[in-house]
Amino acid sequence: MFVRLWMTENPISIKVEQSVAEAQLCLQENSIRRLPVVDESHQLVGIVSLQDISNVLPSVVDGSSAGSQVVFAESTTVAEIMTPNPMWVELMTPLETVARRMRKHKVGGMPVLDDGTLVGIITESDIFLAFMEVLGVNEEGMRVEMIISKKSKDFYDIIGILKRYGVSIFALSIHHSYGKNQRLLTMRIMGEELDDTLKALRKSGVQINRIQEESDEA
Repeated sequence: MFVRLWMTENPISIKVEQSVAEAQLCLQENSIRRLPVVDESHQLVGIVSLQDISNVLPSVVDGSSAGSQVVFAESTTVAEIMTPNPMWVELMTPLETVARRMRKHKVGGMPVLDDGTLVGIITESDIFLAFMEVLGVNEEGMRVEMIISKKSKDFYDIIGILKRYGVSIFALSIHHSYGKNQRLLTMRIMGEELDDTLKALRKSGVQINRIQEESDEA
């Protein structure tokens, strides 16, 4: 999966010469936590977050609005408090690369550039939605967890059994660090012969850890 499939396109941004007060109002009105900062050519020059504003003007964010801070917010430009030259990603950056960078650098969102121009923003919420998609959270069917060895043959044997019974796979994930010599394979499957499929899996030696029907999920 790539960034372009999950990012927010044409994100709300703010010009470098606009005031901190304008940035704070924009963040509040749109219920967002960060704003890319752009120049006249819509080239990314920085990023400003609600936390940045809170760090320098807490009363403006919490609503107590001390007079002197309101004046400061109106007379101070975004350029003075933004993070300049922020980390960014490209449209075809793999989503797992983005997640790794966010975790490493402790950031909640990254602008997306195409040939230097701001075209989107990818946030931790987008990563979470992608994770749900991979796990098939919104799909129907049965969720089955199986403990298998790290031998490739075990995995292919399971696929063979599912194929034999005409079972469709809607989502698949593998936890490779489940155990020293084991992996946790999770599938969301659907078919007319699921009971016979589960019996065949057990007969083949597969250890089924947990079965969850669609109706069991919140």
